[in-house]
Amino acid sequence: MKRLSRSLWLPAITVASAVFILVIGCAPAAQPAQPPAGAGDSAQGGVQPKYGGVLALIETTEAPTFDLHQESTVAVTSPVGPAYDNLVRFDPQDRNDAKIIPDLAEKWTISQDGASYTFTLRKGVQFHNGNPFTTADVKFSLERVMDPPKGIKSPRRPALEPIAAVEAPEDATVVIRLKRSYASLLPNLAQGWMAMYDQEWVKATGDDAPAKQVMGTGPFLFKQYSRGTEVLLEKNPNYWNKGRPYLDGIRILIVPDPNTGIAAFRTGQIHIHNGLNTFDTEKFKSEFGEKMVFERIGTINWGTLFMNTTRKPYDNPKVREALYLAISRQDAIKVVAQGDGLLGGYMRPGGPWSLPDEEIRRLPGYGEDKTQDLARAKQLLAEAGFPNGYEALIKTRQSQSYIDHAIFIVDQLKRIGVNATMKPYETAQIYDIMDKGDFDLGTWPGMAVALDDPDALYSEMYLCNSPRNWSRLCSPEVDELFAKQSRELDPAKRKALVLQMERTAVPQASKIITSWGIGRTAYYSFVKGYTRHAGSYNNIRHDQVWLDK
Repeated sequence: MKRLSRSLWLPAITVASAVFILVIGCAPAAQPAQPPAGAGDSAQGGVQPKYGGVLALIETTEAPTFDLHQESTVAVTSPVGPAYDNLVRFDPQDRNDAKIIPDLAEKWTISQDGASYTFTLRKGVQFHNGNPFTTADVKFSLERVMDPPKGIKSPRRPALEPIAAVEAPEDATVVIRLKRSYASLLPNLAQGWMAMYDQEWVKATGDDAPAKQVMGTGPFLFKQYSRGTEVLLEKNPNYWNKGRPYLDGIRILIVPDPNTGIAAFRTGQIHIHNGLNTFDTEKFKSEFGEKMVFERIGTINWGTLFMNTTRKPYDNPKVREALYLAISRQDAIKVVAQGDGLLGGYMRPGGPWSLPDEEIRRLPGYGEDKTQDLARAKQLLAEAGFPNGYEALIKTRQSQSYIDHAIFIVDQLKRIGVNATMKPYETAQIYDIMDKGDFDLGTWPGMAVALDDPDALYSEMYLCNSPRNWSRLCSPEVDELFAKQSRELDPAKRKALVLQMERTAVPQASKIITSWGIGRTAYYSFVKGYTRHAGSYNNIRHDQVWLDK
């Protein structure tokens, strides 16, 4: 094994400082991954957490499968995430997912050249079936994401592409060797999708076992799934982090109708609601006051119109540009997001990688006055052979927010003579449709990734071979800029490359971004230890949450 540099214990680092630590070769002293059992949590004002109770949550759609490695919807992470652990995780109290802390790896070191990461695993960890968690499970889980079995997709595969090998030289040691410098390895390992699976169980049960069953090392056991109704999880009495979780269990109600969900929240059947709009938030503030806690945060979530560039007429750049110009982003914010939205490119507006707001507003199609944009769009359609417009079909998800978004797009496109109709599909079906490219136009108001990081977002969405590049638009220039920024370890130089990549990619309209989301959350004040994150997929375990009642 290649000799590592002097000890670089990294029990808790921030994403922003990860590259700096790697370069200078020093880091803070080792600390426990979690507070000792029964210790007061400073984020909770030093109040002693209480044990017991069942946390009630809500989801609006069914999980297409239970496999965290191959799915891309919070309908999976919400019910399944509490049953799994990662190698490393984001601090659940850090809303911006900037601080990485140990999880199943209690510590790690980075070689001086940044070419290898060595993780030391916790001892005595068991899967819910009693099998011991070993280095073989780490190697198996990461390789399953990197090179999935036949018939299993892997949306996060590009995020691990820089890994050359995962080695297990000793009982409690895993070494990840890289093909090249890679600034985003730890954040990608920390996202909520990178669960550790039981190799022995999967091999005995079948490659698709995680799609049908849940078998992790996490703080909660997957107890019951009533299709269309609820998911029940119960406390794992043998959890490796002694004293956790505080809750006896979690109950997730599946409520497709938004009004029914609001009613369930109002009556206390649900304790946390992450999908409130402005009107409902203000109403709950007036009605409940200090009995509820309210949070508002910019999210890694955006509205999108897809054009399938492998089909006519969307293989024509003039048609794509016409639709790009036709959409009013300001109207999308006012109408669809009810004012809770932001103008942005492909990286989260206001985040560390975003173009400046004033530059975003100068992008073609982003201005408030649409007179010239609409005239130019009609001209482009005429040049493409559609002087009188054309008929179109928009496919979307069977969910009220998705239908509302599609209706908005239909109305916008009529202004340039594109007469579109909308057809919704169930969650599993629409994902299959989009993955296979069986559509002309598709709308998605809740497109999201787990990380506000160009490596994670572009590799999944915007490169020639990205698994969720549903528009199928390939730009070698964007791919080249992506490769350069991903290898660059100097933060300032990397940011300059990312901004250049944004300026190149956004006008190409691989996706037409209608607006970026602002998340509104409310929860009853007896819910303690919970923090809404910018990403929807990372703070999903709830091992730190407790009920003060």
